Amino acid sequence: MTVSSQADFRLRVERLGQLPTLPFVVERIIAMAERPETSAEDLGRLIEKDQVLAAKVLRLANSPFYGFPARIASVSHAVVVLGLNVVKGLTLGATIFDLMKDAGMDHLWRHSLGVAMTARILAQHAGQRNTEEVFVAGLLHDLGKVVLFAKMPDLARAVADAARARDLSMQEAEQEVLGLTHADIAGWLAESWHLPIVLKEPMMFHHHPALARVAPKQTAIVHVADVLVKAMGCGSSGDDLVPALSPGAWEAVGLRDEMLDACLEQAANEFETIDDFL
Repeated sequence: MTVSSQADFRLRVERLGQLPTLPFVVERIIAMAERPETSAEDLGRLIEKDQVLAAKVLRLANSPFYGFPARIASVSHAVVVLGLNVVKGLTLGATIFDLMKDAGMDHLWRHSLGVAMTARILAQHAGQRNTEEVFVAGLLHDLGKVVLFAKMPDLARAVADAARARDLSMQEAEQEVLGLTHADIAGWLAESWHLPIVLKEPMMFHHHPALARVAPKQTAIVHVADVLVKAMGCGSSGDDLVPALSPGAWEAVGLRDEMLDACLEQAANEFETIDDFL
């Protein structure tokens, strides 16, 4: 793919910011969440204008994964207990799940949700602040694959064929066929959607966590979670290869080796709740 065609490809991807289900509401939510004066009530009222989207956010907030003692009955309450960026990410997650369903990608949704759950567990054990933002970063980390499969299926098939034919990872096949990867696509769309850097860097650099500059620990956590979930076989990210774990990323996460078994056991238990999200 030439530089010119890469620019054309990026333009096509960035235009996808207008294509997901409920684009007006999602666009407004992203813009509103960026404003420091936005209140939980403001954002909740906007989401609740679309009953389908509000129901999805509430279902996620009330899933067993979060385990709140009392039911969250309003989107505004969900914003209060989860935070602006998390609800924004859940809104995007619900929208992206629609894209995945349309493309028959339930396996990728399970993988993405497994990474989100595992990233949150690792963040908790590592004493990371804003563990829910790490959860959202894990949920969105393979957004580029969703875009490619849902909106450019001809190119997606070429990538999948190359991966199978030569036993390549998806990112290796993408680089060979497209001259770029799903992480590049995710970065472009993160820019288009004005996602915060704590979400954007894990989406862009989860395969190369050393490249993260602003959110290195969040990126390292998502990288480690991605590798662990692939090894545990929760869903599928498009290939069966388990990538090597970056020693630098594991060091950045800051967990003792003996804590890994506890994290894996907790993750395996929480994977059983995935159908409640679906």
